[in-house]
Amino acid sequence: MRVVFRGLAAVAVLLSAAYLFAREAPRAGSRQQPESRRIDVIARRFAFEPSEIDVTTGERIELSIKSADGVHGIEIKQLKLKRQIPRGDTAIRIEFIAPAPGRYPIVCSEYCGTNHEDMKGALVVRASEQVAQ
Repeated sequence: MRVVFRGLAAVAVLLSAAYLFAREAPRAGSRQQPESRRIDVIARRFAFEPSEIDVTTGERIELSIKSADGVHGIEIKQLKLKRQIPRGDTAIRIEFIAPAPGRYPIVCSEYCGTNHEDMKGALVVRASEQVAQ
């Protein structure tokens, strides 16, 4: 009985070690996904802070957006991104990969008062500075 128990224990340890190694070891030919760069944005009457968001083509971006006052919205039409920003401390998160270089207008997509049309910003995407080899 002891021999069987020790044998089972040894198999369990080997399987656990193999599982952990397989989880940690990078697979041949695979690339790990780069982490997203988090950018905090505050929406308030009648502005986004920061008003310009600078990123690099191909960069993984996570916008974390909160409202400082009422309900707002954020829309980047060219990227087909549109979300409502609730009032309060609840942040919404929008993840995307930065597109081709250019300037992409950001607007408030929820009516938030008399100067709603002035609530604008921009996503500024710059070309990657990698040198071709």
